[in-house]
Amino acid sequence: MSFDKKNYVEFVITNNLKLLTEGKASQTDIDWATMNMEVRRCREMHFMDEVHIQMQPYYEMLIHADPKLFTGRVGFLYHFVLNTAEVDDQFASWAKKYDLLDMTEDWSDYLRKTDSDIHYYEKLIRILLEGGYDTDWQNLSEQLKLDLHEAEVYSDYKTGELMCFLHGVAMLMNTPWDDDKKMEFFDLFCDNWDFMKHFYSVMIRRVIGCKLPNFAAVANLVAQQPRYHQYIHLFFCALCFREDSLNLKKKQLKTLEERMAHIRNIMDETKPSEALNELCDTLFPEDFQRMLDEFRPETREQVEKERNKLRMEVGLLTTQLSEMAMKLKTALERSVPISDIECQLLRLTPGAALDICGQLTMMLTNNVAWMSSVAEIREKILKKKEEQERQLSEAMRTMAEKRSVEVKVENGGTAQITEHGDIRNLAELPENIMSEKLLENENTNRIGS
Repeated sequence: MSFDKKNYVEFVITNNLKLLTEGKASQTDIDWATMNMEVRRCREMHFMDEVHIQMQPYYEMLIHADPKLFTGRVGFLYHFVLNTAEVDDQFASWAKKYDLLDMTEDWSDYLRKTDSDIHYYEKLIRILLEGGYDTDWQNLSEQLKLDLHEAEVYSDYKTGELMCFLHGVAMLMNTPWDDDKKMEFFDLFCDNWDFMKHFYSVMIRRVIGCKLPNFAAVANLVAQQPRYHQYIHLFFCALCFREDSLNLKKKQLKTLEERMAHIRNIMDETKPSEALNELCDTLFPEDFQRMLDEFRPETREQVEKERNKLRMEVGLLTTQLSEMAMKLKTALERSVPISDIECQLLRLTPGAALDICGQLTMMLTNNVAWMSSVAEIREKILKKKEEQERQLSEAMRTMAEKRSVEVKVENGGTAQITEHGDIRNLAELPENIMSEKLLENENTNRIGS
């Protein structure tokens, strides 16, 4: 006589579940540890095909978030069905007949009614993905992208949260990555969902995942959570990126600006992490990098590095000007005509020329020829400065009148197209309105030679 595995699975597993769902037993009447052990034993004895058949009614309860799964405070039935599905190799392929959007909406209804955490739904999605569940991820991601940007769709906070989560899953699954990398980023996504849901809120312009009334309150919550601070620059950039489209009232906008100032202070005190950058770029490929490039403030380290660089450049420039002054002093002492010195000074930018004039005057107080000429030389330098400022003002006014538009050109250049159809490379400004620093470097080399 052959062993009847159908009767065996019924006896050790599903009869207890039937009694429970029919109300003939309570969760505390069942020895759940023994039940889980029996599932492992069935797997070892290769009875999982029968387990799969008999568990399908309970799998359907799991797919649709049937409230009976969560009877009692602990939800033993939910955990048992979930654990059985995890070791059932046929579960994910069986579940392909169910639409993920419908499934997610059912879970949203339950979690909203019970104000429960998303991790119940997240565990189901994880089992499906690890089991090889597949669908048209590209189509799903595009559909969700459209729906999430329409305020009337998924308007309640919990449905919005689950749909954003599903959007993230679809975007990750739609990448060309191998399965291991997809699941690695899925883990990263889940581990940081508490922060990511607030980031999503800003990106889709609607608060999801919590019952806060507006984005000023969300910003305040994010600022109060130290575990978010290493990623708070991403939230800050998103707020800057979306601020004009959040439709905030005047008072709300003022409060948000105060919260953003507080976040900026946190950023100054916190070393940012890049751990979520690739994830966010994958979820929002059209916006994320542009948003980061445009709105990410410099870190304190970057500011200090730039400040030190400028200090070095100023020090170098001061040294160069002092060396030039000493060379001109030596030239005067060796009877080089003052007219030649004047010519060299007028070739410099006005700022550099006036600085050297001052140094020469301090060094040549007893030089009659210099002291009698310096006032006239300074006057010529000042006239040159006035002329350059006039030319710059005229150039700026002309560009404003033509209402020029900057456009990108080949080889990384920038051009202007005016209302008259002219195209002019921005680099072709007159030499006399180039930056003083560039001219100082050029003339330093010229005089030094």
